[in-house]
Amino acid sequence: MPKPYSLDLRERVVRAIEDGLTRAAVAERYEIGISTVGRYLRRKAEKGGLEPEQFGGYRPYALAGHEDLIRGWVAECSDLTLRQLGERLREREIEVGQTAIFNFLEHLNLTLKKNSSRRRAGEGGRQGTASGVD
Repeated sequence: MPKPYSLDLRERVVRAIEDGLTRAAVAERYEIGISTVGRYLRRKAEKGGLEPEQFGGYRPYALAGHEDLIRGWVAECSDLTLRQLGERLREREIEVGQTAIFNFLEHLNLTLKKNSSRRRAGEGGRQGTASGVD
């Protein structure tokens, strides 16, 4: 994913415009789009600065307000599945998908342990030969 241009570049672009260069000339010199030059000028005029907006990582987790509840469930029963956690949340009228549950558990560094009775019997992969093949 691309990142915002540096504050230094933004300042140089605006300074070049203030020194009399055209938007097209500045865009060509710094290898950026003409619309980017226009956005920097508009940002400087409207906000008084050129700092980029916060880029990513600011959206809160859907389950952030229920951390204690989820930690308690995982502590009391560490072999819960994502589906079971989802059912418990729906009982409390909290609607989230399994991906949101998984991401929140990963954020909390909680893992759901599986008990030995759920493990697969025998070796993994194909057992025996294919039917009808001699």
